[in-house]
Order: sequence, then C-alpha cells, then structure tokens
Amino acid sequence: MADKVFVQDIAITSLDMITGFALAADGGAFMFALDELQDATLSQSEDKVDITGKQGRKITSLKRNKAVTVSGTNGLLSSNLLAAQVGSEFEQNDTTVMWYDNLVVDENHKAKLNYAATGTAGNEIDEVYVKGSDGVINAVYEQDTTAGDGKFTYDTATKEITFPNAVAKDTEIVVYYQRKINASVLTNFSDQYSAKCQLYIDATGEDICGNLYHVQFYIPKADFSGTFDLTLGGDQTTHGFEAESLAGGCGVSTGLWTYTVFGVTTADVT
Repeated sequence: MADKVFVQDIAITSLDMITGFALAADGGAFMFALDELQDATLSQSEDKVDITGKQGRKITSLKRNKAVTVSGTNGLLSSNLLAAQVGSEFEQNDTTVMWYDNLVVDENHKAKLNYAATGTAGNEIDEVYVKGSDGVINAVYEQDTTAGDGKFTYDTATKEITFPNAVAKDTEIVVYYQRKINASVLTNFSDQYSAKCQLYIDATGEDICGNLYHVQFYIPKADFSGTFDLTLGGDQTTHGFEAESLAGGCGVSTGLWTYTVFGVTTADVT
C-alpha cells in the first residue's frame, strides 16, 4: 500500500484564473477565462437536523443538502462570461446604434456629421439641439425639406445639415442619430436563461517553508446565476458573477468540487 501523501497547509499568494468550459456532454469547448480577478469566494453550506429523544435531548444529527457557491469579481468586463450569464451567444451582424455629435455651424450655416445618419428618407434625424452663447440648449430644430423657421435639411450624400440664416456661424449644436455598423451583438432574451459549465479555479500558493504549489479547484457542473452586477461609471469597471455547483458531472465526477495541490515543478506521470 502506498504511503499517504501529506499536503502542506498553504497560503494562497495569487488568484490566477477562473476558466469555464462547456459541460462534457456538450463537447467541453472553451467558454471564457477570467484572468483579472479581484477576488473570488468558494462558499460551502450543509443542512443539519438534530435528532432528539426524551425531553428534547439531542441524540444525533442528520446531515444533508451540501451546497457550494462560487462568487467573485473580475476587474474587466468579460464578454463570454456575460454570454453565459444571460444564456445567449454573440452574433456578428449589421446593426444600428445611437450616436451623437457635438458640432459647430460654419459660415454657410452648415454642419457635417461625423458618420451617416440612417432612417426613413427625409427623416434620418428627428431633431437637432442648438446651444446659445452660454452653452445651454435654447432651441430645437426639426428635419424638413427646406431650411426655415425651426427647420433644417439633411443631405445623405454629404452628411451635411443646413440651417436657416438665423443660425449663425460658430453656433454649437448637438445631434443624436442612428448609424449603421457591423458589430458583435449580444442580446439578452427574456426567455433564455443562464448556462451551466465546467469551472476551473487556479491559484498559486506557498507553504511555511517557501515551497511553491499550484492549487486548482475543479467544479464539474457549475450553474451560473442570471443575477449579477456590472459596475460602470467613474470607478473601475467590474464584472460580478456567481455560480452554484450541482451534483453529477456527466460521468466526469460526481463530486461538488475537487481540490488538487501539486508542486509547480511536478513532472508528468508517464
């Protein structure tokens, strides 16, 4: 009988990566990699029911319903993780996006858009917002076939907006319009839900003697939550996630997770 291998107590010195792959039954293809992790937590719970006897004395306990949850925060917005969380896939399509230009009217009472406005012919731009000398919007112009009182025209060939003479040179305007582009698009459909996958959590650790180890948690069946936070704005963008480990990994493993520790210089078994 082989000697029992003693695994040292380890301090985790760096959280390296969390990687997701499709379930083994679905081919096991790569889904996403989170390599800018700020933090990650593996939480385990277990229900315990006390078995009581005479006068309510505790005789023993019944333990059941282990539950494991992985949660964390990535320092970048991960597109493929987002796809797993909403249960959809990216498509490369022609699509329209809302755009805006801050422009200045020239001596000919014209202003040229940076991109082409799309829409119904003669109604590509709903409104143009004209600023006063104080920089505050004080007039709204609508698209028409002739530039006049409160009206402007738009030339699809030149992308130029023409105003009446009342809109003087150097007047600042703001234009909102739809433009057509080719882009990667992820749609969050109301009737599609978060995905399941295999999950690997990789970290580097060190024992009290300074020996380095690689640590890997493997969750054969992680069910991602469709509830998550994306922090946007003045602070750093972060992408939160949470997944629950499910029993039964389709022949790979029946455990909720496995914990593997090996030296960073460990050789392959031949």
